[in-house]
Amino acid sequence: MANVLITGGSGFVGYWTLKTSPRGLGAAGLCHLSYDAGYWYDMRWDYIIHAAHVAPTRVLECAKRNNARVLYVSSGIVYHPEKLDDKQYRDEKLAWEQECQDSGVDVVITRLFAFYGEPNLSAHHAIVAFENAAKAGEPIHIFGDGSTVRSYMRGEEMGRWLWAILLRGARGEAYDVGDDTPVTMLELARRFTDNIIIENGVDDMPHYLPPNTAKTRALLHD
Repeated sequence: MANVLITGGSGFVGYWTLKTSPRGLGAAGLCHLSYDAGYWYDMRWDYIIHAAHVAPTRVLECAKRNNARVLYVSSGIVYHPEKLDDKQYRDEKLAWEQECQDSGVDVVITRLFAFYGEPNLSAHHAIVAFENAAKAGEPIHIFGDGSTVRSYMRGEEMGRWLWAILLRGARGEAYDVGDDTPVTMLELARRFTDNIIIENGVDDMPHYLPPNTAKTRALLHD
């Protein structure tokens, strides 16, 4: 049985990756404390999914020693230099992608977009906020003009895609993961309630770029 280490195992990505683990693989998830404890570093792994938002340096060292394949979990934020409020996060993702590419390790990269589903640990904040407001009988407040566009994928589907990329993706390639069906914030809110308040403002991401999933979808049918 192949052994798979998943860093960030207690987060949204880790939860659904563990939940959708294929048969024949022994997957172990690390929470933040377990990662810091470092016991995993000297163990044998055939695959490592690095979903924790920390530099991949130690994971790459471990993978090199084990001749293991690494799936580095990056973000669709790398396509959006205009999102200045997330500049540090974007810069780190880009730098860590490059570190993976330069490491000599068998690495494949995935760039995640927006997701939803239980548990609401890291699901997209708009869906969580809209759902909570509707359940409480409160109005949904949309800050902007309601035309901001996103796309959302269920966590379970995300997990299935990540395994396909890990097991069948081409070395050194990056794959987008997310739903490519666009929805505006106003359309999303109306799925929960008609009690909506539009706060006058400006769309915060007028040039939304949906994930390009053709390359990823091809892996699902290999």
